[in-house]
Amino acid sequence: MSARERTGHPQRHRVDVEESSPPRLRYVLAAIVVVAVIGGGSALAFGDFFGRPDGETDALPVQMSMAGFHPPMITGRAGEELAVELWTNDAAPHLEGGVHTLISDELGIYEELPAESRRTVTLQMPAVPGDFDIYCDTCCGGKASPTMHGVLRVEA
Repeated sequence: MSARERTGHPQRHRVDVEESSPPRLRYVLAAIVVVAVIGGGSALAFGDFFGRPDGETDALPVQMSMAGFHPPMITGRAGEELAVELWTNDAAPHLEGGVHTLISDELGIYEELPAESRRTVTLQMPAVPGDFDIYCDTCCGGKASPTMHGVLRVEA
């Protein structure tokens, strides 16, 4: 005869405390997952800032990315040359033709930067001060996308 039959109450089972608490391995694995998620998220969020030029040249560093130009405004002096170090960490599959472009229709500027590279270019500033549109036409909507535009400011 079972315990239930004798008392009319459901039979109770003894549970050891060690069996009901999760083993340490679960905590370790959970911690690894949390660190991986936070690390991966940080890399995605701040990845554009890794690999920045180290300032060894006098050229103005300008990042070209899927988010546009950084800084969004490049400033030079009227009639002078401006050295600009273009750089990107974007991979070729994200770019039309595997390049970013820096274009100004008004100033006749057309520069290409291959994916995951950097190079210094010299821009001839016009004699007339003003703000001139620059854009990248090979990424993220190209000229039609407002995020792919920047300003080339020419000061007197």
